[in-house]
Amino acid sequence: MILLQSSKPFNVQTLLLGEENWNFLPEVLLRSAIMFIVTLIALRLIGRRGIMQGVFELVTIVTLGSAAGDPMFYKGVGLLPAILVFVMIVLLYKVINYFTSRNKSLEHIIEGTCVRLIKDGCFVIENFTPEEISKDEIFSDLRLQGVSHLGQVESAYIEPSGEMSVFFFPNEQVIYGLPIRPEEYERQEEKINRPGFWSCAFCGITEDMAPGVTPVCKTCQTTKWVPSSNNKRIE
Repeated sequence: MILLQSSKPFNVQTLLLGEENWNFLPEVLLRSAIMFIVTLIALRLIGRRGIMQGVFELVTIVTLGSAAGDPMFYKGVGLLPAILVFVMIVLLYKVINYFTSRNKSLEHIIEGTCVRLIKDGCFVIENFTPEEISKDEIFSDLRLQGVSHLGQVESAYIEPSGEMSVFFFPNEQVIYGLPIRPEEYERQEEKINRPGFWSCAFCGITEDMAPGVTPVCKTCQTTKWVPSSNNKRIE
């Protein structure tokens, strides 16, 4: 009986607009466009490694999800403004897709581009900074693909989706490289204590060194070194 009792009669305008009026609808369109752009910028600032799908598609999903959720939970949010949000976002999606398919520069701004992380067993440090991409995340992705040291990797790229693409040397061409297994990578030294190949712990450059020296990496100017490995990759 309580459910049948209501202090207000059924009102179609309340169903469509909630507690707002018709003058609010143009503002909905403006709010949708502004928040779509703000969300896109925010996700680009977060960086590609925080996103496991295309930035543009993720913005669309997040925005549409919010637009769908609010009118379900809040009486003050009408159905019609939420529908207009959907219409605005879909239109923006179609328009931006249209222009990005015809303008590569715009596509790179919105979606980003792939970044080469590794070349011939060494990090391409000029393509990224430690603040942008965590080396622990890179090592984790490489280990999941069966990599035990960088000498097995001819090239690796971070794709616009945030995923990593890895291209390997054939086993007969594997070179000495920086080990990425935690128990090996943590064996860092500043002074070389035995002869052989050692890899820079930061950039991965590998050199044949004599014991007793305290080398500075000629590529990144760091002083931490790890005994190199040339183990073949287990396929």
